[in-house]
Amino acid sequence: METRDFLDHTEGNTPGIRQIKSLYKALHEKDEETIRKLLVDEPIWNVSPGFPYGGVYCGIVGVFGDFYAKLRKRYKKFGAVPETFIDGGDVVTVLGFYKFEKPGETAFTSVRFAHTWKFDMAGRIKGVWQVADSAIFAV
Repeated sequence: METRDFLDHTEGNTPGIRQIKSLYKALHEKDEETIRKLLVDEPIWNVSPGFPYGGVYCGIVGVFGDFYAKLRKRYKKFGAVPETFIDGGDVVTVLGFYKFEKPGETAFTSVRFAHTWKFDMAGRIKGVWQVADSAIFAV
């Protein structure tokens, strides 16, 4: 199933889930204006150890200028495909998989993930706590 099919699916859509779906869509389309509207001014990306460039990234520059910049250099293609959205009130957890292609390869590899997104009082996204099956990255 394509990413857009999951993002367009509306069953169980809550305001928090709609907000997170909008962020995944904006990230996929590299829509910087929408990304900045959805995120707080200083978002925090907590990326699990073992994942490429795992660590804690703070602020727009840390997240996009450091973390994502490194990922884009490491892979020919890299993206998140969300499958299941679970609304917990002030958090939304998303289960899905990363789909990526390494330089010199012609096939995509998939890796499972869980993202837990947190909101501030105004409903903007504060950041993500990411867990992924990082063993595949070590191969």
